[in-house]
Amino acid sequence: METHPAAKPILIIDDETSILTVLEKILSKKGYCVETASTGKAGIRKIENNDYSLILTDIKMPDISGDQILDHMRNEIKKSTPVVAMSGTPWLLSRSNFDAVLIKPYHMKELLSVIHRLTQES
Repeated sequence: METHPAAKPILIIDDETSILTVLEKILSKKGYCVETASTGKAGIRKIENNDYSLILTDIKMPDISGDQILDHMRNEIKKSTPVVAMSGTPWLLSRSNFDAVLIKPYHMKELLSVIHRLTQES
């Protein structure tokens, strides 16, 4: 199994716990260190207190949207961490300032390719 010991963790923010569970399991098996948050507010708290190699966020969540998380990252925290949007409602994307967008349902191969590309560039 390929491991990424020097890599900073990946944060996944999604209000659907089944998605968090599946993504955490798959990415952990691929050697990534993964942390999760089930609300946008919890995700922002983790972002403020930790350093991540990549953030995967759902767009439409009940408390804070993925767009708001991206805005907070870029305007308040000033981190250049890659942020990838995951959305089953791509028409809600108000702009394309995300480093990548994955339209649900997406193939795991596509997810892994985006993660690999963006974590290699950072």
